[in-house]
Amino acid sequence: MKTIVVVEDQTVLATAYSNKFKGEGFNVEVALDGQEGFDLITRIKPDLVLLDLQLPKLGGLEILKKIRSNPALQTLPIIVLSSLAKPESMEEAWQAGATLVLSKFNTSPKRVLESVQATLAASSAQPQPITLIDKGSSSSPAMQKTKAGSARGQILLIEDNADLRTMMAFLLHQAGHQVTAVHSSDGSQQVKEQGFDLLLLGRHEPDSAASSWCQQIRRSCPDKPIIIYSTTALFSEQQEGLKAGATAYLVKPEDLLNVGQIATGLLEQQTVRPFIRVA
Repeated sequence: MKTIVVVEDQTVLATAYSNKFKGEGFNVEVALDGQEGFDLITRIKPDLVLLDLQLPKLGGLEILKKIRSNPALQTLPIIVLSSLAKPESMEEAWQAGATLVLSKFNTSPKRVLESVQATLAASSAQPQPITLIDKGSSSSPAMQKTKAGSARGQILLIEDNADLRTMMAFLLHQAGHQVTAVHSSDGSQQVKEQGFDLLLLGRHEPDSAASSWCQQIRRSCPDKPIIIYSTTALFSEQQEGLKAGATAYLVKPEDLLNVGQIATGLLEQQTVRPFIRVA
């Protein structure tokens, strides 16, 4: 049985998440302040943490940094839930090592559960069918075939957050696609060297290069679908990405979890028609 630690100071929310997870067969431990949460996490070493950012005694960002500085917890999946009232804090959460960042205001317990299930599945999945190129890699390995044989599409995933890169690659592979997942430092070379059917770009920093990437790729690949995704992007940033040539801009948590099916639909349409899936 998988164990989840919920660190949330709002009792109503903590209870809602706890009941939802227990109903799905998870063991759940709840902490109502940051210090209690950190102590609980380091003591029991759960399979996943659901973490609020605004906590008494010890803030969520401090907890993230402390956890990631512990070698035994560096790969622990951590899903952050926070308020869009302070988007800069959500960006800091990415930098501190969050696996996924969601908004409290538009993410229901059901959506949180789906995110938890996908994150746990990705963290325990065997990655053999997925090509992952870490930052600094100078190699360009050939695409690997999926277990099912020929894939629906060859997808280049450009994402700097290692945990999110693994999860998104897993979801795409589950939908039958071949995936090469790279850090942005390797993206340009991969676009030049390999023929891809679709490109997927992550955006989770205020000064993200996703729109710039999109413009460059659109010039060299005018007919290829390009997806940008972010659960924290402002509407103006979404519009900027679409103007830069993105085929789709995904912002809903459930859209990220269904990215494989969305990619399949775009490949089947083979049209570049901008649309936005708003929260």
